[in-house]
Amino acid sequence: MYMKKNMAKGLLWFTVLFSMTGCASYYSHYGSFSAQNSQGEDRLFVVSWKTAEYPSWAIQDNKSTEITLKTQCSERQWQLNDLSSDQNQCTEASTGIVACGDPSLDLMLSGKKLQSTNQVCMFISDENDAKNIVDLGHSMLIKVSCLPSVISRKDGDDTKNIDYLKASVVPYSVFTRKVSRYSFNDKAPFMTDKICESE
Repeated sequence: MYMKKNMAKGLLWFTVLFSMTGCASYYSHYGSFSAQNSQGEDRLFVVSWKTAEYPSWAIQDNKSTEITLKTQCSERQWQLNDLSSDQNQCTEASTGIVACGDPSLDLMLSGKKLQSTNQVCMFISDENDAKNIVDLGHSMLIKVSCLPSVISRKDGDDTKNIDYLKASVVPYSVFTRKVSRYSFNDKAPFMTDKICESE
């Protein structure tokens, strides 16, 4: 009898704990826009990230991956993080959703070398001044404040482009869509490489 009571009590606690933790809903977020790279070439740019969102009564906080920014015809990808998605020197030194530059690849807008690896080159927010990726709505503002010091690199006999989004005083406004992960609509916008081959 005593054992049955303990088992029932344990089962009750497990049920309560499970109810408190809740089940997450998983989403993918995508956005694409046309703009120019640093060389003034028209390109397509794609942003993407993933989130796990919990019910309002759950004890967990919503979680996200970093935001990836890809450039058509370029191998350079930028990863933007906040403190909750990745704690590193860049996110700890700056507030918000940021990516810092690489002194060997990037320059300040003045054309001078970056003073440190904590120099923010890309910053994302929205009209509500979101500081965390999980707080972003269906649009974002992307600010670029660095220039590539080189736009290509040698890879054996091939030359790889590593250019990226052109710096601008006015942030780029990007609309995004949110879809259930693994659903039929969970597909990133397609970037053709035909324009790359024709240049």
